[in-house]
Amino acid sequence: MRGKREFLKHEYSPGHWSIDYTRAGTSIAVITVRNKYHYSVILNPTDCRGYRIIIRYLNEGDSSLSSAFNRPYTISEQRGLNDVASLMTQVYEKLGLIVQFSQLGNNSQSFDKETGVTLIGSEEEPSMLHLHMWGRGDPDMEYIAGVPLRGPEPGLMFDLIAKNKTHPINQHAIKWNEDELKACLAMFKLKLAEYVNSPEFTEEFGDTLKVTIHDKKDISEAKESSFGFFHKMKSASEDLTTLDKTLETRDDKINPFG
Repeated sequence: MRGKREFLKHEYSPGHWSIDYTRAGTSIAVITVRNKYHYSVILNPTDCRGYRIIIRYLNEGDSSLSSAFNRPYTISEQRGLNDVASLMTQVYEKLGLIVQFSQLGNNSQSFDKETGVTLIGSEEEPSMLHLHMWGRGDPDMEYIAGVPLRGPEPGLMFDLIAKNKTHPINQHAIKWNEDELKACLAMFKLKLAEYVNSPEFTEEFGDTLKVTIHDKKDISEAKESSFGFFHKMKSASEDLTTLDKTLETRDDKINPFG
């Protein structure tokens, strides 16, 4: 029937990237909303422009990660994604950036012109509730010491899947180098930790969010940029309260506070 949508039924292996999602080494945190819904925050492993991150819904409670694949999502699950996005905007704003984000999923969708059916989910990439977030500003500015923002100038469209390497409106993705990735991870973890321990976080979110920083030892290495003058940031690790546990995985289940 034309206009119909169908969800792919497929079992993904424990080694599939959507299950073993921390293996890229770009994980920032896991955030639990209302003690029920778990979301991951990672730097986009394939594109450093705008300090891009991906916020993804993982699962409910101790259910498997695959339980959140290739299906419709509840209002509560979608609202939780928005809550985490609201939290992460603070990291970008505290770096002096304009925040933009988009909820997509194009890579997991296909359309059959003959039947008019939209298929959601593929064997290569399951449909997952997620959004992309990035910062806008001076592309040449190091808002994080040693890491230029990159990306198109403000006012131009930020094409997330750009392939053209020359057109300024369609600037291509840029891969991370190891040093820049390390610096960006450290700064995001530091800024997130500082905000979570602030009165503003308590006022805005109360006890609805619990944040688990992944490998929080990295934050002691963070350096902040201020118009070319770098200074060592004080470690926030001593102040972490709700951030005591690092991410732990068991099979394809997540237990962020185990």
